[in-house]
Amino acid sequence: MTFVSMITALRHFVVDTWIGRVIALVLFLAFVGLGGSFVGLSGGFGGLTPQDVTQVGPYKVTVDDVEREIQKRLNYLQQSGVSPEALRGPGVAEDLTQESLRDVVVAKAAQAVGEKSGINPSDALVRQTVFSMPEFADAQGQFSAQKMDQLLTQSGMSHQDLVNQVQQTLMMRTMMFGFGQAPQVPSAEIEQIVQFYTRARKVDIARFPFSEGQVSGNPTEQQLHRFYDNHPWMFRTAEFRHVKIVTLLPDSVAASIEVPDDVLQKLYKERGRDYNLPELRTVQVLGFADMKSAEDAAQAWRSGARWEDVQKQFPSAIPASLSDARQGDFPDPALGKAVFSASAQSIVGPVKTAAGWSVIHVVTVTPAHVVTFEQARDGMRSEIRHAETATRLGQVMKPFEEAVAGSTELDKIPTNLGAVPGAGTLDERGMTPEGEAAPLPGDEATRKAILHQIFLQKKGELPHVVSLPNGGAFAVLVDQVKPGHVKAFNDARADVVTAWQDEQKKHAQDTRVTSLYQDAKKNGLRAIFKAQQEKTVLQKDEIFSRLHPRNDVPELITRAAFDQKIGQTVMLEVGDAYWLVQVTGEQEAEPSEENMLRQKVGQQLQQEYAGDLPEALGMAYLHQVPVHRQNYDIIHQITTQLQQRMSGNVR
Repeated sequence: MTFVSMITALRHFVVDTWIGRVIALVLFLAFVGLGGSFVGLSGGFGGLTPQDVTQVGPYKVTVDDVEREIQKRLNYLQQSGVSPEALRGPGVAEDLTQESLRDVVVAKAAQAVGEKSGINPSDALVRQTVFSMPEFADAQGQFSAQKMDQLLTQSGMSHQDLVNQVQQTLMMRTMMFGFGQAPQVPSAEIEQIVQFYTRARKVDIARFPFSEGQVSGNPTEQQLHRFYDNHPWMFRTAEFRHVKIVTLLPDSVAASIEVPDDVLQKLYKERGRDYNLPELRTVQVLGFADMKSAEDAAQAWRSGARWEDVQKQFPSAIPASLSDARQGDFPDPALGKAVFSASAQSIVGPVKTAAGWSVIHVVTVTPAHVVTFEQARDGMRSEIRHAETATRLGQVMKPFEEAVAGSTELDKIPTNLGAVPGAGTLDERGMTPEGEAAPLPGDEATRKAILHQIFLQKKGELPHVVSLPNGGAFAVLVDQVKPGHVKAFNDARADVVTAWQDEQKKHAQDTRVTSLYQDAKKNGLRAIFKAQQEKTVLQKDEIFSRLHPRNDVPELITRAAFDQKIGQTVMLEVGDAYWLVQVTGEQEAEPSEENMLRQKVGQQLQQEYAGDLPEALGMAYLHQVPVHRQNYDIIHQITTQLQQRMSGNVR
């Protein structure tokens, strides 16, 4: 998963799942105990630290506010399958910090506007919300103050904390996130998209290669000489240039970065949890307040009931799932011991814990795995080099520019910059005199840029640095030029004969296909193919659909299939052939295919509306509430600490 897709996933996570489930999330994570990684949300009603990131209206945004929002995102990304390596990528920590800060600021702006507008959840609504929360229900489904106190104690929350959380949740649901569920996608918009992609065209196609044109007789010497004189560029030898090149590319700079073994040893030690994995277990847990309910659930589970069915059968239970958990990840030693004493696909319990009784399903067991330092060394070195490449490029670019400016022959470039010299002879196509591709460095875009500069620069012109989109640079010196020239007629005679024949064949096909085209416009494409030879050329009722694009015909043919009216014929020149294309009709898609696409398009548009409306609404709230200048030093500290943390382990 790229980081762009991470941010997209987080956007829908905040819009679709956080509000309305925040309290359940607090209690769920408190019960499961994800290694102490979760920190409860802050209502912003007091206890603010002196380190304020910014202020939105009457509310201060603290370091704790931002870090808690970051932690939520890390939890969500991990649960979504994002690897630790992806989270350690360049720029990830900064993006996470900025996204988290933005959402905290928007949330507080919405709250301030809501209170200013008189929107304030009543005590009765708060009480009703708390009493209706399933996490606080007993075995009979009734609110249990005892169970509430027990769970609040486990999560480190007071009654006032809970009230603050519920008030903020109700406020945010009213001010922002409820609007994300309100918009309805117009059916006409969905239908237009569905018809655009599913309506297929039936097309007759005929292809006429230039090479199949009929030419009678051989050319005379006079015809060959006239063709030679009229097309001198076709018989010209290539211009070759001998150049010196020096490149400063990300890959070569990365390879020049020295990474001492003691740095690798330290990183290996910090990542001990990654490289020395103990036995891991994926489990499903149901928590109960009483033993009888736990025994009934265990019996039902052992009888073959599915995870979803057991939850429905015992709604008062607190469900939890952990993937690839270590024994130390379980907050209760008895629970961890029971899990790691069981085999895969077994039901364990009831187990007595400090929180009550638990029934456990051990889904999978992953054996311990150890990666030695020698095995991890090259990967860690490459990772560090990759992470430092951009910084290193910035550091060596000025010395590189100065070295190029002071080296008229490109022979005084320091070897410690990561620059790579080269020299050779090539033509404008990048081919050597021997007919082989010149070994220019870099990716395709880099090679094209170097080749372009070689033939743009004059012989003897002083080299200068040319920047590349990937952050790298290069310089060239053209020291020799062997101009191309027109071959003598006798030397080029065989090429002249071939070129004359190709030209005559193309002209013959042009004349023939143009005649067929004029006839097809009047009588239709099928009617003009009478002879057996012509029938083999015509492809009838070829189907073109945007939902199932074709790769076996040129793009211009596909475009003609959709652009032309039914019954209309068009003549096209594409590649090495002429084409006749006639649209004969349309074909409706299968109803099942239309319905599937209609549902998919509707869901996608609904998600976009649900995401865009709250975001736009949040930006509007920011215009109504004064936002103080951000404390960039603290933001930088948060980002730096997050980067250091993720460089070790994000658990």
